[in-house]
Amino acid sequence: MSAAERLGDLYLTASGRIGRRAFVLGLAPLAAGWAALMLLTPDAPSWAGRLVAAILLYLAACVTAQRLHDRGRAGWWIWPLLGAVVAAWIWRETPFGWALGVLLLAPLADLALRPGQVTFNRYGAPPA
Repeated sequence: MSAAERLGDLYLTASGRIGRRAFVLGLAPLAAGWAALMLLTPDAPSWAGRLVAAILLYLAACVTAQRLHDRGRAGWWIWPLLGAVVAAWIWRETPFGWALGVLLLAPLADLALRPGQVTFNRYGAPPA
């Protein structure tokens, strides 16, 4: 499998499983893109900024769903996390938004640090 195919599987589909390293390396460029978007559009982003934000959220959802699969969880658990990300973004200048941002670190740390299932599960074989 070529590098382009692996990147396509990582970012464009929510099926399958990925390990901790692939999860962290997959989210790093998306987090950098999100930070750049926040720096470039500190006020209300234009329609192009919203489109970029939506694309970044979709790609992050795919990566996170694959990591959830590795842990034996359904990918739909990404929806509460995405809801919290969107709420934190909407209220980013308020204490509520900051509190949501801090609370989001716990599930991200959990997904990044705890190992996945070492055996075959309903989402496939363990990642290599």
